[in-house]
Amino acid sequence: MDTTDFDMYGGDLEAGSVLENIKESLKYKDAQSLKMFILERKLSDESIFYELAGELAKSLTEENSKNAPIFFEACERCMNYIVKRGNPKELIIALLEQMDTFKDDEKFKALLVYIQQTLMKLPSKRTESLEITLETVHAHVIELPTPADHQLEKDERKLLELDRDVRRITDVILAYLEFLQPFVKEVSLKNPDADREKGKKQIGMLMDRLLSMLDHPLMFLDLVFHRKQMEDQEKTYGRVCTEQLVELITELCPDLFKMLQNGQLPKKKKSAKKLKEPYKAEDDTSDEDTGTFGNVVEGELVSEYSYACLSYLIFREDLAVDSIPFIYRHPHILQSSLHYILLLLKADHSLVKFKGVYLLQSLMGKIPVTTLSLNDLDNDKYKQVVNALIDIMIQNPVKELRQECVQLYRIFICMFCLPARYKIYEMVLNTCPHAGLVGYTIQLLKDQIDSVLKNKLDDLTFFGANLYKLLKIVAIVEEGATQDILQISDRVIALLNCFRYLLLRDPPGENVTKIWDFIGQIEKHFFEPLRLALDLSKGHYQLDLQDLKDGQKKDKGGNVDLGLTVGGVAMPRVPVSQQVQIVESALNTFDVIDSILCRITEITEMQRKTTK
Repeated sequence: MDTTDFDMYGGDLEAGSVLENIKESLKYKDAQSLKMFILERKLSDESIFYELAGELAKSLTEENSKNAPIFFEACERCMNYIVKRGNPKELIIALLEQMDTFKDDEKFKALLVYIQQTLMKLPSKRTESLEITLETVHAHVIELPTPADHQLEKDERKLLELDRDVRRITDVILAYLEFLQPFVKEVSLKNPDADREKGKKQIGMLMDRLLSMLDHPLMFLDLVFHRKQMEDQEKTYGRVCTEQLVELITELCPDLFKMLQNGQLPKKKKSAKKLKEPYKAEDDTSDEDTGTFGNVVEGELVSEYSYACLSYLIFREDLAVDSIPFIYRHPHILQSSLHYILLLLKADHSLVKFKGVYLLQSLMGKIPVTTLSLNDLDNDKYKQVVNALIDIMIQNPVKELRQECVQLYRIFICMFCLPARYKIYEMVLNTCPHAGLVGYTIQLLKDQIDSVLKNKLDDLTFFGANLYKLLKIVAIVEEGATQDILQISDRVIALLNCFRYLLLRDPPGENVTKIWDFIGQIEKHFFEPLRLALDLSKGHYQLDLQDLKDGQKKDKGGNVDLGLTVGGVAMPRVPVSQQVQIVESALNTFDVIDSILCRITEITEMQRKTTK
């Protein structure tokens, strides 16, 4: 369209004609005509600004950004002109109507800028407009996808930055946080002119949105960054988002730890009910209302996972750690965080589980051994943490997670005093069906007894009747002579090693552990049935091995189907050579058990003769 077409109207086109011409320019993506009608002629008829803002917003799409960048830029400039000169009360409605889309992130980000400018032009009393705006804008964030769980380990997690969903999330969140910044500054603790009492509702609305993003979608991103260990590495975009978000939260909340404690309480009782804090320092004054934070989080959008993720970021990633008052003892912080740790450990997504593991690891690392008492163990959440660690150790497909939990399991037990440790061992041995985990627990028990004997402690928790009670739980052959020993081999080997250690370390002349008082019962009810079942299992596997080697039922593919079971699991159809290796490995395990069992018999007879 030539400029003479416009000049012939003398600059006095009727509003409807101008709008139609602008629509025509938008339809054909004519950047030059669009700028001419709005910018060059300095459009001043505010009666069409409402509709014009809506028409311009429809063109701020990702498709136009990629395929028609000049036209897209012209739309941005024209929109900026309209926003600066239009009525903000009308424009905010027009812009929000165009935000009702969850697919076009480019449009979302572009409109955020103009919505922010429009809100800032409103009079001081704009809380209602801000509330409607946040509800509309945040709906787009809620609809962001949850990244797939790729179950990556260690350096493999760097590849997450290439995930399309992850890139989309960080792109949108960064734009959203930039949009929120001026509204946070208005009521910020760092703003000396802020009237936080009057701005309490605005604080609550902003906190709701900021905290909710920690649940979805940021909790599902890799947020790890340790300055000392990763100095030569750049922060992930997810980490950058999180740091900016937590910085905004600290500007609104004077005491994050108090907020985390309140986050565990039922919302309707949050203002009245107080947590018991047995580990709080004597000079703690945190029960006083600090600032105006009492009820700033409305909680409609904020889930417990939001607080759990924030707890992780504070105590593991050291974000906003300075905002935690130095009046809380480390055991109290751990106890207060158990609820969040459990939420993270029990989550399905591996990156969320990692956050639970790292948070527990960080908090436990600040607590000396034997700090927690038997009374502390009365808190059922400690027992739930043990079970959560066990579930990850025996079921999770991510090797790094399993290994981390194996280490945490040992450290967790060591935090407690000896009587409390005994209760944990008793609980695990009574309830855990996994032979490998039971075997590892027996090994820890043996190490515990060795530590007491070496240090000549007066505590008799793990001696005498208590020791017999623990050993009796696992010193059984459940199915008697028909028991497939391979199924329980991990438990059996660990238990036999424990008996061998006790009989050598504590001879009958000393008998500090009282092992010699009940070894006869162990021989009768465990060693003898074990010997019988071991001989039968060994004979059964030897026959299977002979059948394999004879090549019975061998088919053309070199596979053989004998219907064999190894450790209670049917052997798959694999080449004969592999099946032979599996059966031979089982027989080697039987030889190890047989060797230890024979050694125990020798030790017992030798010690008895020596005593006589």
